[in-house]
Amino acid sequence: MMIFSVGLLVVSYFTASAVSGFPPSHLTQAEFVGQDVVLSCSLVEEGGGFGSMGASSGHFSRTPATLVLKDLPVSADTSPETLTPYIPPANPDPDNIIVEAKVTSPEIPEADLLLHADCEEQEVACEISRYYPRGLEVDAGVAYFIGSVVLEGGGLSLTLVLRTLPPIGEGDESAPAPLMQSKLELPLTPSGTLLSEVAFVVFSRSQSLTTPLGGDTLLDCGFKQQEPFPTHAMWLEWRLQHRGSGSKVLEMKAVEPEEQPIVLVERNGSSVDLALAVEEGNVSLTVRKVTVPDEGTYICTVGAGFYQAQQVMQLQVIQPPQVSLSVDKLIFKDGLPRRVSCHCERYYPLDVEVEWLYLPPSKTEPISLTQNASLTSHRQFSDKTLSLTSHVTLHPAALPAGTIITCLVSHRSLDTPVTLSLTVLAPETEERSYWMIVGMLAATLLSFYFLLK
Repeated sequence: MMIFSVGLLVVSYFTASAVSGFPPSHLTQAEFVGQDVVLSCSLVEEGGGFGSMGASSGHFSRTPATLVLKDLPVSADTSPETLTPYIPPANPDPDNIIVEAKVTSPEIPEADLLLHADCEEQEVACEISRYYPRGLEVDAGVAYFIGSVVLEGGGLSLTLVLRTLPPIGEGDESAPAPLMQSKLELPLTPSGTLLSEVAFVVFSRSQSLTTPLGGDTLLDCGFKQQEPFPTHAMWLEWRLQHRGSGSKVLEMKAVEPEEQPIVLVERNGSSVDLALAVEEGNVSLTVRKVTVPDEGTYICTVGAGFYQAQQVMQLQVIQPPQVSLSVDKLIFKDGLPRRVSCHCERYYPLDVEVEWLYLPPSKTEPISLTQNASLTSHRQFSDKTLSLTSHVTLHPAALPAGTIITCLVSHRSLDTPVTLSLTVLAPETEERSYWMIVGMLAATLLSFYFLLK
Protein backbone atom coordinates (compact mmCIF):
# COMPACT_ATOMS: atom_id res chain seq x y z
CA MET A 1 0.00 0.00 0.00
CA MET A 2 1.35 3.43 -0.90
CA ILE A 3 1.49 6.13 1.78
CA PHE A 4 0.86 9.80 1.07
CA SER A 5 0.43 12.91 3.17
CA VAL A 6 -2.78 14.87 3.61
CA GLY A 7 -2.84 17.74 1.18
CA LEU A 8 -4.70 21.05 1.12
CA LEU A 9 -7.88 22.10 2.89
CA VAL A 10 -10.39 24.93 2.38
CA VAL A 11 -13.53 26.11 4.20
CA SER A 12 -16.57 25.73 1.95
CA TYR A 13 -19.79 26.08 4.01
CA PHE A 14 -21.32 26.37 7.49
CA THR A 15 -24.01 24.17 9.02
CA ALA A 16 -25.45 23.24 12.40
CA SER A 17 -26.10 19.60 11.65
CA ALA A 18 -25.19 16.92 14.18
CA VAL A 19 -22.16 14.76 13.79
CA SER A 20 -22.83 11.23 12.58
CA GLY A 21 -21.28 8.09 13.92
CA PHE A 22 -21.14 6.52 17.36
CA PRO A 23 -20.65 6.84 20.25
CA PRO A 24 -22.03 10.43 20.47
CA SER A 25 -19.18 12.93 20.73
CA HIS A 26 -18.96 16.24 22.56
CA LEU A 27 -19.62 17.94 19.20
CA THR A 28 -23.13 16.55 18.77
CA GLN A 29 -24.85 19.93 19.16
CA ALA A 30 -21.96 22.08 17.96
CA GLU A 31 -21.77 24.08 14.77
CA PHE A 32 -19.78 22.59 11.94
CA VAL A 33 -17.91 23.95 8.96
CA GLY A 34 -17.59 22.16 5.66
CA GLN A 35 -14.04 21.82 4.40
CA ASP A 36 -12.33 20.22 1.45
CA VAL A 37 -9.70 17.65 2.36
CA VAL A 38 -7.30 16.98 -0.50
CA LEU A 39 -5.45 13.66 -0.52
CA SER A 40 -2.62 12.46 -2.72
CA CYS A 41 -3.85 9.10 -3.87
CA SER A 42 -3.29 6.19 -6.27
CA LEU A 43 -5.62 4.76 -8.89
CA VAL A 44 -5.12 1.01 -8.61
CA GLU A 45 -5.75 -1.14 -11.68
CA GLU A 46 -5.39 -4.87 -12.13
CA GLY A 47 -3.62 -6.36 -15.13
CA GLY A 48 -3.57 -3.08 -16.97
CA GLY A 49 -7.36 -2.73 -16.73
CA PHE A 50 -10.01 -2.07 -14.13
CA GLY A 51 -10.38 -4.70 -11.40
CA SER A 52 -13.49 -5.32 -9.37
CA MET A 53 -13.57 -5.10 -5.60
CA GLY A 54 -11.91 -8.02 -3.91
CA ALA A 55 -9.87 -9.10 -6.96
CA SER A 56 -6.57 -10.53 -5.84
CA SER A 57 -4.88 -12.04 -8.89
CA GLY A 58 -2.84 -10.51 -11.64
CA HIS A 59 -0.48 -7.56 -11.76
CA PHE A 60 -1.55 -4.28 -10.15
CA SER A 61 -0.52 -0.92 -11.50
CA ARG A 62 -0.76 2.43 -9.74
CA THR A 63 -1.34 5.81 -11.31
CA PRO A 64 -1.01 9.06 -9.32
CA ALA A 65 -4.40 10.58 -8.54
CA THR A 66 -5.98 13.19 -6.29
CA LEU A 67 -9.05 12.63 -4.12
CA VAL A 68 -10.88 15.76 -2.93
CA LEU A 69 -13.38 15.13 -0.13
CA LYS A 70 -15.80 18.01 -0.61
CA ASP A 71 -17.72 19.75 2.20
CA LEU A 72 -16.39 17.42 4.88
CA PRO A 73 -18.14 18.45 8.14
CA VAL A 74 -15.60 19.22 10.86
CA SER A 75 -15.62 21.25 14.07
CA ALA A 76 -16.25 24.97 13.58
CA ASP A 77 -13.50 25.93 16.04
CA THR A 78 -10.88 25.22 13.36
CA SER A 79 -9.13 28.45 12.44
CA PRO A 80 -9.76 29.42 8.79
CA GLU A 81 -6.39 31.23 8.76
CA THR A 82 -4.61 27.88 8.97
CA LEU A 83 -6.35 26.48 5.89
CA THR A 84 -4.98 26.54 2.35
CA PRO A 85 -7.65 26.46 -0.37
CA TYR A 86 -7.62 23.77 -3.03
CA ILE A 87 -7.25 25.38 -6.43
CA PRO A 88 -7.86 23.22 -9.55
CA PRO A 89 -5.22 23.42 -12.26
CA ALA A 90 -5.45 26.60 -14.35
CA ASN A 91 -5.15 24.50 -17.51
CA PRO A 92 -7.21 21.30 -17.28
CA ASP A 93 -5.24 18.23 -18.32
CA PRO A 94 -7.17 15.15 -19.49
CA ASP A 95 -4.32 12.97 -18.20
CA ASN A 96 -4.73 14.18 -14.61
CA ILE A 97 -7.00 12.11 -12.35
CA ILE A 98 -8.72 14.45 -9.87
CA VAL A 99 -11.82 12.99 -8.20
CA GLU A 100 -14.08 15.40 -6.31
CA ALA A 101 -16.35 13.51 -3.89
CA LYS A 102 -19.22 15.22 -2.04
CA VAL A 103 -19.54 13.83 1.50
CA THR A 104 -22.23 16.00 3.10
CA SER A 105 -24.46 12.91 3.13
CA PRO A 106 -23.54 10.40 4.36
CA GLU A 107 -21.41 12.25 6.89
CA ILE A 108 -18.07 10.78 7.86
CA PRO A 109 -17.45 10.35 11.60
CA GLU A 110 -14.28 11.73 13.20
CA ALA A 111 -13.54 13.76 10.09
CA ASP A 112 -11.44 16.19 12.16
CA LEU A 113 -8.74 13.52 12.33
CA LEU A 114 -8.11 13.88 8.60
CA LEU A 115 -7.98 17.65 8.90
CA HIS A 116 -5.36 17.58 11.66
CA ALA A 117 -3.24 14.73 10.26
CA ASP A 118 -0.48 17.07 9.11
CA CYS A 119 -0.28 18.82 12.47
CA GLU A 120 -0.09 15.46 14.23
CA GLU A 121 2.62 14.32 11.78
CA GLN A 122 0.42 11.45 10.64
CA GLU A 123 0.32 10.20 7.08
CA VAL A 124 -2.72 9.05 5.15
CA ALA A 125 -2.81 6.05 2.83
CA CYS A 126 -5.22 6.59 -0.07
CA GLU A 127 -6.18 4.28 -2.93
CA ILE A 128 -9.09 4.26 -5.37
CA SER A 129 -10.15 1.71 -7.97
CA ARG A 130 -13.10 0.99 -10.22
CA TYR A 131 -16.07 -0.68 -8.53
CA TYR A 132 -19.00 -2.61 -9.97
CA PRO A 133 -22.05 -2.91 -7.65
CA ARG A 134 -23.51 -6.40 -7.70
CA GLY A 135 -26.89 -6.70 -9.38
CA LEU A 136 -27.08 -3.03 -10.32
CA GLU A 137 -27.71 -1.99 -13.91
CA VAL A 138 -25.50 1.04 -14.22
CA ASP A 139 -26.76 3.90 -16.40
CA ALA A 140 -24.63 4.99 -19.28
CA GLY A 141 -22.20 7.69 -18.20
CA VAL A 142 -22.33 6.65 -14.52
CA ALA A 143 -19.31 4.98 -12.98
CA TYR A 144 -18.49 3.75 -9.50
CA PHE A 145 -15.23 3.77 -7.60
CA ILE A 146 -14.21 2.36 -4.24
CA GLY A 147 -11.75 4.32 -2.16
CA SER A 148 -9.67 3.41 0.86
CA VAL A 149 -8.50 6.17 3.22
CA VAL A 150 -6.48 5.05 6.25
CA LEU A 151 -4.91 7.30 8.86
CA GLU A 152 -1.46 5.96 9.73
CA GLY A 153 -1.16 4.84 13.33
CA GLY A 154 -4.89 4.22 13.71
CA GLY A 155 -7.75 6.50 14.59
CA LEU A 156 -9.74 6.32 11.36
CA SER A 157 -10.12 4.02 8.36
CA LEU A 158 -12.69 4.62 5.62
CA THR A 159 -13.90 2.54 2.69
CA LEU A 160 -15.92 4.79 0.36
CA VAL A 161 -18.20 3.84 -2.53
CA LEU A 162 -18.16 6.79 -4.95
CA ARG A 163 -20.77 7.38 -7.65
CA THR A 164 -19.96 9.79 -10.47
CA LEU A 165 -22.17 12.80 -11.22
CA PRO A 166 -22.73 14.46 -14.60
CA PRO A 167 -20.62 17.59 -15.12
CA ILE A 168 -22.38 20.91 -14.76
CA GLY A 169 -23.94 21.89 -18.07
CA GLU A 170 -24.28 18.35 -19.39
CA GLY A 171 -27.32 18.08 -21.63
CA ASP A 172 -27.02 21.65 -22.79
CA GLU A 173 -26.78 21.33 -26.54
CA SER A 174 -25.23 24.77 -26.83
CA ALA A 175 -22.43 23.88 -24.41
CA PRO A 176 -19.15 22.55 -25.84
CA ALA A 177 -18.43 18.86 -25.49
CA PRO A 178 -16.83 18.12 -22.11
CA LEU A 179 -13.19 17.17 -21.77
CA MET A 180 -12.76 13.40 -21.35
CA GLN A 181 -10.33 11.84 -18.92
CA SER A 182 -7.85 9.91 -21.03
CA LYS A 183 -7.51 6.79 -18.85
CA LEU A 184 -11.00 6.56 -17.32
CA GLU A 185 -12.85 7.78 -20.44
CA LEU A 186 -15.26 9.78 -18.29
CA PRO A 187 -16.41 13.41 -18.76
CA LEU A 188 -14.67 16.09 -16.71
CA THR A 189 -15.77 19.47 -15.41
CA PRO A 190 -14.39 22.64 -17.06
CA SER A 191 -11.80 22.61 -14.23
CA GLY A 192 -10.67 19.13 -15.25
CA THR A 193 -12.09 17.23 -12.27
CA LEU A 194 -14.32 14.16 -12.10
CA LEU A 195 -17.44 14.89 -10.04
CA SER A 196 -18.75 12.20 -7.69
CA GLU A 197 -20.60 11.69 -4.43
CA VAL A 198 -20.12 9.29 -1.52
CA ALA A 199 -22.98 6.79 -1.76
CA PHE A 200 -21.85 4.38 0.97
CA VAL A 201 -19.10 4.31 3.59
CA VAL A 202 -17.87 1.64 6.01
CA PHE A 203 -15.54 2.91 8.72
CA SER A 204 -13.56 1.92 11.79
CA ARG A 205 -11.82 4.00 14.42
CA SER A 206 -9.58 1.26 15.79
CA GLN A 207 -7.57 -0.79 13.33
CA SER A 208 -5.42 -2.51 15.97
CA LEU A 209 -6.34 -3.61 19.48
CA THR A 210 -4.75 -5.57 22.29
CA THR A 211 -6.74 -7.31 24.99
CA PRO A 212 -5.80 -9.42 28.02
CA LEU A 213 -6.52 -13.11 28.08
CA GLY A 214 -10.02 -13.68 29.46
CA GLY A 215 -11.07 -10.06 28.95
CA ASP A 216 -13.78 -8.53 26.76
CA THR A 217 -13.10 -6.41 23.69
CA LEU A 218 -15.04 -4.29 21.20
CA LEU A 219 -14.08 -4.21 17.51
CA ASP A 220 -15.32 -0.93 16.06
CA CYS A 221 -17.14 -0.99 12.71
CA GLY A 222 -19.96 1.12 11.29
CA PHE A 223 -21.55 2.22 8.05
CA LYS A 224 -23.48 5.13 6.57
CA GLN A 225 -25.40 5.36 3.31
CA GLN A 226 -26.74 8.24 1.25
CA GLU A 227 -30.06 6.69 0.31
CA PRO A 228 -32.38 4.80 2.68
CA PHE A 229 -32.82 1.11 2.00
CA PRO A 230 -35.13 -1.58 3.40
CA THR A 231 -33.61 -3.28 6.44
CA HIS A 232 -34.07 -6.71 4.90
CA ALA A 233 -31.60 -5.62 2.19
CA MET A 234 -28.87 -5.18 4.81
CA TRP A 235 -26.40 -7.92 5.72
CA LEU A 236 -23.26 -8.22 7.81
CA GLU A 237 -20.46 -10.74 8.21
CA TRP A 238 -17.60 -10.81 10.68
CA ARG A 239 -14.75 -13.19 9.84
CA LEU A 240 -11.49 -14.09 11.57
CA GLN A 241 -8.32 -14.91 9.64
CA HIS A 242 -5.30 -16.30 11.47
CA ARG A 243 -2.22 -18.14 10.26
CA GLY A 244 -3.68 -19.14 6.92
CA SER A 245 -7.08 -20.31 8.16
CA GLY A 246 -10.38 -18.48 8.38
CA SER A 247 -13.65 -18.84 10.21
CA LYS A 248 -16.97 -17.04 10.42
CA VAL A 249 -17.52 -15.29 13.77
CA LEU A 250 -20.96 -13.81 13.27
CA GLU A 251 -23.48 -13.16 10.51
CA MET A 252 -26.50 -10.92 10.26
CA LYS A 253 -28.99 -11.40 7.43
CA ALA A 254 -32.65 -11.67 6.58
CA VAL A 255 -33.54 -15.37 6.60
CA GLU A 256 -36.86 -14.75 4.88
CA PRO A 257 -37.56 -12.10 2.20
CA GLU A 258 -39.06 -8.83 3.47
CA GLU A 259 -38.27 -9.74 7.09
CA GLN A 260 -35.97 -8.07 9.61
CA PRO A 261 -32.43 -9.47 9.67
CA ILE A 262 -31.38 -11.77 12.47
CA VAL A 263 -27.98 -12.40 14.07
CA LEU A 264 -26.40 -15.85 13.68
CA VAL A 265 -23.49 -16.43 16.08
CA GLU A 266 -20.69 -18.87 15.24
CA ARG A 267 -18.27 -17.94 18.05
CA ASN A 268 -19.91 -18.22 21.47
CA GLY A 269 -19.65 -14.98 23.40
CA SER A 270 -19.60 -12.73 20.31
CA SER A 271 -22.45 -10.30 19.62
CA VAL A 272 -23.68 -7.35 17.59
CA ASP A 273 -26.48 -5.09 18.82
CA LEU A 274 -29.20 -5.60 16.19
CA ALA A 275 -31.09 -2.42 17.12
CA LEU A 276 -27.96 -0.25 16.84
CA ALA A 277 -27.03 -1.94 13.56
CA VAL A 278 -30.40 -1.20 11.94
CA GLU A 279 -31.04 2.24 13.44
CA GLU A 280 -27.56 3.77 13.60
CA GLY A 281 -25.33 1.64 11.38
CA ASN A 282 -23.29 0.49 14.39
CA VAL A 283 -22.16 -3.06 13.62
CA SER A 284 -19.31 -3.22 16.16
CA LEU A 285 -18.47 -6.71 17.38
CA THR A 286 -18.21 -7.58 21.07
CA VAL A 287 -16.05 -10.59 21.93
CA ARG A 288 -16.29 -11.81 25.53
CA LYS A 289 -13.78 -13.92 27.48
CA VAL A 290 -11.09 -13.64 24.83
CA THR A 291 -8.85 -16.66 24.33
CA VAL A 292 -5.62 -17.06 22.38
CA PRO A 293 -7.44 -18.57 19.32
CA ASP A 294 -9.45 -15.31 19.10
CA GLU A 295 -6.29 -13.50 18.02
CA GLY A 296 -5.91 -12.54 14.37
CA THR A 297 -7.31 -10.37 11.57
CA TYR A 298 -11.01 -9.50 11.79
CA ILE A 299 -12.89 -8.54 8.63
CA CYS A 300 -16.14 -6.57 8.94
CA THR A 301 -18.08 -6.77 5.65
CA VAL A 302 -21.30 -4.76 5.36
CA GLY A 303 -23.80 -4.90 2.51
CA ALA A 304 -26.69 -2.50 1.96
CA GLY A 305 -28.73 -2.67 -1.20
CA PHE A 306 -26.34 -2.92 -4.14
CA TYR A 307 -23.28 -1.81 -2.18
CA GLN A 308 -20.83 -3.66 0.01
CA ALA A 309 -17.55 -2.66 1.62
CA GLN A 310 -15.37 -3.82 4.47
CA GLN A 311 -12.94 -2.85 7.20
CA VAL A 312 -10.01 -4.90 8.46
CA MET A 313 -8.61 -4.75 12.00
CA GLN A 314 -6.07 -6.67 14.07
CA LEU A 315 -6.71 -8.16 17.52
CA GLN A 316 -3.74 -9.22 19.59
CA VAL A 317 -4.06 -11.18 22.84
CA ILE A 318 -1.54 -10.39 25.57
CA GLN A 319 -0.94 -11.88 28.99
CA PRO A 320 1.88 -10.68 31.29
CA PRO A 321 4.23 -13.28 32.78
CA GLN A 322 4.09 -14.40 36.41
CA VAL A 323 7.70 -14.10 37.58
CA SER A 324 9.32 -15.83 40.57
CA LEU A 325 12.79 -16.74 41.83
CA SER A 326 13.78 -20.19 43.05
CA VAL A 327 15.26 -18.68 46.26
CA ASP A 328 14.84 -15.39 48.10
CA LYS A 329 18.37 -15.32 49.54
CA LEU A 330 21.68 -16.86 48.55
CA ILE A 331 24.27 -18.45 50.86
CA PHE A 332 27.32 -20.20 49.52
CA LYS A 333 27.90 -23.24 51.75
CA ASP A 334 31.34 -24.80 51.73
CA GLY A 335 32.37 -22.36 49.00
CA LEU A 336 30.42 -24.24 46.33
CA PRO A 337 28.60 -22.60 43.35
CA ARG A 338 24.81 -22.27 43.48
CA ARG A 339 22.27 -22.35 40.67
CA VAL A 340 19.44 -19.81 40.79
CA SER A 341 16.37 -19.93 38.56
CA CYS A 342 13.98 -17.22 37.34
CA HIS A 343 10.59 -18.67 36.37
CA CYS A 344 8.33 -16.90 33.83
CA GLU A 345 4.89 -18.47 33.63
CA ARG A 346 1.52 -18.10 31.91
CA TYR A 347 2.47 -15.37 29.41
CA TYR A 348 1.48 -14.69 25.81
CA PRO A 349 2.76 -14.13 23.13
CA LEU A 350 6.15 -15.81 22.83
CA ASP A 351 8.59 -12.90 22.98
CA VAL A 352 9.82 -12.88 26.60
CA GLU A 353 13.36 -11.76 27.47
CA VAL A 354 15.24 -12.55 30.69
CA GLU A 355 18.30 -10.63 31.89
CA TRP A 356 20.50 -11.19 34.94
CA LEU A 357 22.43 -8.45 36.76
CA TYR A 358 24.55 -8.32 39.88
CA LEU A 359 25.63 -5.35 42.00
CA PRO A 360 28.53 -5.93 44.40
CA PRO A 361 28.75 -3.68 47.52
CA SER A 362 31.80 -1.92 46.07
CA LYS A 363 30.08 -0.95 42.78
CA THR A 364 27.48 1.69 41.89
CA GLU A 365 26.36 0.25 38.56
CA PRO A 366 25.04 -3.30 38.04
CA ILE A 367 27.00 -5.77 35.91
CA SER A 368 25.43 -8.18 33.43
CA LEU A 369 25.30 -11.91 34.17
CA THR A 370 23.14 -12.80 31.17
CA GLN A 371 26.03 -14.29 29.22
CA ASN A 372 26.32 -16.98 31.92
CA ALA A 373 22.60 -17.86 31.86
CA SER A 374 20.76 -20.64 30.07
CA LEU A 375 17.12 -20.98 28.99
CA THR A 376 14.79 -23.93 29.00
CA SER A 377 12.53 -24.62 26.04
CA HIS A 378 9.06 -23.05 26.05
CA ARG A 379 6.29 -25.01 27.68
CA GLN A 380 2.71 -24.50 26.51
CA PHE A 381 -0.38 -24.85 28.69
CA SER A 382 -3.83 -25.91 27.56
CA ASP A 383 -4.93 -22.25 27.27
CA LYS A 384 -2.00 -21.63 24.85
CA THR A 385 -0.06 -19.52 27.37
CA LEU A 386 3.64 -20.23 27.74
CA SER A 387 6.29 -20.74 30.41
CA LEU A 388 10.07 -20.54 30.39
CA THR A 389 12.83 -20.70 33.01
CA SER A 390 16.24 -19.04 33.00
CA HIS A 391 19.05 -20.57 35.06
CA VAL A 392 22.30 -18.94 36.12
CA THR A 393 25.16 -20.58 38.05
CA LEU A 394 26.73 -18.22 40.59
CA HIS A 395 30.26 -18.54 42.02
CA PRO A 396 31.19 -17.28 45.51
CA ALA A 397 34.57 -15.88 44.44
CA ALA A 398 32.90 -13.19 42.29
CA LEU A 399 29.92 -12.50 44.55
CA PRO A 400 30.83 -11.33 48.06
CA ALA A 401 28.24 -11.00 50.81
CA GLY A 402 25.96 -8.04 50.22
CA THR A 403 25.87 -8.53 46.44
CA ILE A 404 22.39 -8.04 44.95
CA ILE A 405 21.35 -10.46 42.17
CA THR A 406 18.49 -9.26 39.94
CA CYS A 407 16.35 -10.99 37.33
CA LEU A 408 14.69 -8.64 34.78
CA VAL A 409 11.86 -9.95 32.61
CA SER A 410 10.64 -7.99 29.57
CA HIS A 411 7.52 -8.79 27.59
CA ARG A 412 5.23 -7.05 25.11
CA SER A 413 2.48 -6.87 27.72
CA LEU A 414 4.68 -4.94 30.18
CA ASP A 415 5.36 -1.20 30.12
CA THR A 416 8.47 -1.75 32.27
CA PRO A 417 10.36 -4.97 33.02
CA VAL A 418 9.46 -7.05 36.06
CA THR A 419 12.44 -7.08 38.46
CA LEU A 420 13.03 -9.55 41.29
CA SER A 421 16.15 -9.44 43.46
CA LEU A 422 17.92 -11.49 46.12
CA THR A 423 20.93 -10.75 48.34
CA VAL A 424 24.05 -12.83 48.92
CA LEU A 425 24.47 -13.55 52.66
CA ALA A 426 27.55 -14.74 54.50
CA PRO A 427 27.27 -18.28 55.97
CA GLU A 428 27.78 -17.01 59.54
CA THR A 429 24.94 -14.54 59.01
CA GLU A 430 22.57 -17.43 58.42
CA GLU A 431 23.80 -19.23 61.60
CA ARG A 432 23.52 -16.07 63.68
CA SER A 433 20.02 -15.45 62.37
CA TYR A 434 19.05 -19.02 63.28
CA TRP A 435 20.12 -18.70 66.94
CA MET A 436 18.47 -15.26 67.19
CA ILE A 437 15.16 -16.76 66.08
CA VAL A 438 15.55 -19.69 68.51
CA GLY A 439 16.26 -17.26 71.38
CA MET A 440 13.23 -15.12 70.55
CA LEU A 441 10.95 -18.17 70.49
CA ALA A 442 12.32 -19.36 73.84
CA ALA A 443 11.76 -15.95 75.42
CA THR A 444 8.21 -15.86 74.11
CA LEU A 445 7.42 -19.30 75.55
CA LEU A 446 8.83 -18.33 78.96
CA SER A 447 6.72 -15.19 79.01
CA PHE A 448 3.54 -17.20 78.37
CA TYR A 449 4.57 -19.69 81.07
CA PHE A 450 4.90 -17.02 83.77
CA LEU A 451 1.69 -15.27 82.69
CA LEU A 452 -0.26 -18.48 83.05
CA LYS A 453 1.07 -19.27 86.55
